[in-house]
Amino acid sequence: MEKNLREYTKLAKTSTQIMLAAIDNFNRVFSDYKNQTTFILITNAWELISKAILLKKRKNIYRDKAKKITIAAEEATLKLYNEKILTENQIDLLNQIFSIRNHCVHNICPEIPIEITHHLFFFSCKFYKDLIIKFFPKYKKIVETNFISISFSETLTYADKVKNIVSKLKTVKNKTNKELVWLLERGICYKSSSSFISQAEFEKKYKNKNRILSNLELNKFLNSTDMVRIVPVQAPKNFSADIILRKGDKKLTTSLPVIYKKSNVNDDYPFLTSDLAKKISKDTNYTARLISKLGLKGDEEYHYPVKSSKNGTTHKYSEKALSFIKGFLEDKPDYNPYR
Repeated sequence: MEKNLREYTKLAKTSTQIMLAAIDNFNRVFSDYKNQTTFILITNAWELISKAILLKKRKNIYRDKAKKITIAAEEATLKLYNEKILTENQIDLLNQIFSIRNHCVHNICPEIPIEITHHLFFFSCKFYKDLIIKFFPKYKKIVETNFISISFSETLTYADKVKNIVSKLKTVKNKTNKELVWLLERGICYKSSSSFISQAEFEKKYKNKNRILSNLELNKFLNSTDMVRIVPVQAPKNFSADIILRKGDKKLTTSLPVIYKKSNVNDDYPFLTSDLAKKISKDTNYTARLISKLGLKGDEEYHYPVKSSKNGTTHKYSEKALSFIKGFLEDKPDYNPYR
């Protein structure tokens, strides 16, 4: 038991060192082999952390009885998936990375668009961080550090870029794009077959079919995974940036558009709770209780929390909130929010 304890702890520690090396490599400005090296390092980090978790749970990580040959990264993470430690979305994303990594090691890797590398890299690091915190909390500080990468150009999401590439596979004779889609597809297919499909098997899936994407497992992944975009925000002093996720229109051409809207909090949300109390001729406690009962907090039409390091959170309310409260009290003048 002591031997296993030392082994899985050592594996976990080494894994975090490799993951930091992957992040450091990804943030390099000049490197001809940056993406390939990053995927190789990420695969190494995931292989070791998966084996560390399996050993901690007293699971086998060896292929032979002599316990000299251990399983590969895709086999180790598949065991985590079967143990319900990883979700289907997570294993599909990781297997895409492993598929690309394996091709990098044995062949010349096709060019990978930044939208795809960003997506795979971001979520692989996020999933990794969550596992470290859960199984090896002593290394929590290492993986919760902020890792900043600067970007001045707008990008698409992973889904938009993949759809764009797949839509041109039949009309544009681009071997690189076909090879890239194959690498992504074979990664997603791995969990159900425990083997990587060949490019010929991949092309057979959509041969003589009108729509390529709908016949690929990749399409299911696009429709079930969260998207991420790296968006730099620049604003003058005393401005705050709010990120609001809304359900988009089906007619949108991009899956995660970013809309910038400049506003002044004091103009859009001019009232404190005490100001509202005066407007409706009630005391502050009554008004605060009424706001809570009406569920106005958290609704951006009515409420905005202003966070400050000195004063904590100050709650501001809009003209629409005042109008809503007045209308409510006109209908129910005897309403008691304390009940």
